[in-house]
Amino acid sequence: MPIINIHSISPEETRPLRRAVLRPDQSPEESIYPGDDAPDTLHLGAYLNGETVGVASLYHEPPPGEDDETAWRLRGMAILPQLQRQGYGKALLERCLAHVSAQGGITLWCNARTTAAEFYRASGFEVIGEEYELPGIGMHYMMRRRLADSQLER
Repeated sequence: MPIINIHSISPEETRPLRRAVLRPDQSPEESIYPGDDAPDTLHLGAYLNGETVGVASLYHEPPPGEDDETAWRLRGMAILPQLQRQGYGKALLERCLAHVSAQGGITLWCNARTTAAEFYRASGFEVIGEEYELPGIGMHYMMRRRLADSQLER
């Protein structure tokens, strides 16, 4: 895999790839997520030869129905389709996990598309509950990874 550069970016910089990969049939405004501008939200961009090839956003937010102050939400993770399954997503996710851990986070959760569930399982996430549909987006699973139980430090 070529060298990939991952660094923090603005919420606006996430949106073109977020929309192209995750919400191609929706308006640009639907690629703006609640909490994008919160002070503790982190947006990461993955770059290859100066081109954005991946994005992910982290929100200090508990899962629905919980009040876990150590929980973070991964949302809007997208890798260019032609680069998926080549390690770019894994590199971006590892950077996300490192950030959550550095912030004292114990849990990282997401609403994962059914088609991405195996990617998350391979990275230590578990499915919570049943498969469900997000209208206009598709089938998903809620997934969670507890960092306290992981081998984040290698």
